[in-house]
Amino acid sequence: MMLSALTAAACWSHRTDLPKYDPSLYAAANPTPVASPTPALSWSEGAEYAIVVRKHEHTLTVYHWTAQEKVYPVVLGIAPSGPKTYRGDLRTPEGVYRIVWKRPHDRWSRFMLLSYPNDSDRQRYAMALTEGKVPVIDGRAPGPGNAVGIHGTDREEQNAHGVDWTWGCISLLNPHVEELYETVPVGTPVLIEE
Repeated sequence: MMLSALTAAACWSHRTDLPKYDPSLYAAANPTPVASPTPALSWSEGAEYAIVVRKHEHTLTVYHWTAQEKVYPVVLGIAPSGPKTYRGDLRTPEGVYRIVWKRPHDRWSRFMLLSYPNDSDRQRYAMALTEGKVPVIDGRAPGPGNAVGIHGTDREEQNAHGVDWTWGCISLLNPHVEELYETVPVGTPVLIEE
């Protein structure tokens, strides 16, 4: 059954409860949001650079030798709350990862692959599978997922308005991801927290 153009427009204009950015975060006068105080960085094992992504703040903070260097606004997976459990759940993972690979990207400017899934993610997946919380389609479970990274955007307007649109990655505006890409090396530890 076909939806009328009016009905379809009403469906797509539906308001969501997804968190929104204050557009002034992107104004030239104030391009950087404020992040929470510096956490204990013991998980970074003394690395020169460390990244903290705070999902509830929609921020990515870069630390250089434990000093806060830069804070960027980010958007996340379409389902922003809770840790990623399986491929296709549209959540951004939570835990400690490393940047394991970097490359320019035709669609998203730059892409930095994270070491997802880690051992905790695999355990979470196994537990959810045992408890029947992972969908099984045609007799197959989707697995914990992979290819989660930090990248730019081909949806500048959505990023600028804080609309979470990724399938689980962390997306920055292209000038921001280009700067981050040039700053942090492969091996940089990344903490993603709620």
